[in-house]
Amino acid sequence: MKKCTKCNTQLPATLEYFYEHKIIKSGLRPDCKDCTRKRRLEHLSNMTPEDRKAMKKAEQQRNGHVYRQASRKIVARKRGVVHEDWTEKQLLDTYGTDCYICNKAIDFNAPKRGIGSEYSFWPDHVIPTSRGGSNTLNNVRPCHSKCNRSKFTMTYEEYINSDRYKS
Repeated sequence: MKKCTKCNTQLPATLEYFYEHKIIKSGLRPDCKDCTRKRRLEHLSNMTPEDRKAMKKAEQQRNGHVYRQASRKIVARKRGVVHEDWTEKQLLDTYGTDCYICNKAIDFNAPKRGIGSEYSFWPDHVIPTSRGGSNTLNNVRPCHSKCNRSKFTMTYEEYINSDRYKS
């Protein structure tokens, strides 16, 4: 049995009643799950909208790959195309680190947006999902941000034969 430090309730010392805590010797938090939830809800209700936005942004930065994967899945579902989970690491391991359009090296230290982002890494669909292309590893290639924006919604073949590519 374990006593909650907040409500002084005696509860079984299991993960059913207490959250895990890796540093504490018992392996369980000192307050029960109900008290922990109440404390968290109280903390969230006292946050300003700016604090919530900052918290959400930090969460997205920590788990960016999860958010990107989820948004790809949502877009594929909306467009009615085949979706397969893939990671950017799998993409680079499969197709290399050069832009598939201009065959120049991708700058992985460049910012994703803003000044200096022209040669940053962006996954590009060979056949765009807006044109019925699947969101699978077979249809995605590593690309520069600049090349991806220039290609727009054309297929790879259309883009290579277009005036945009030649200029």
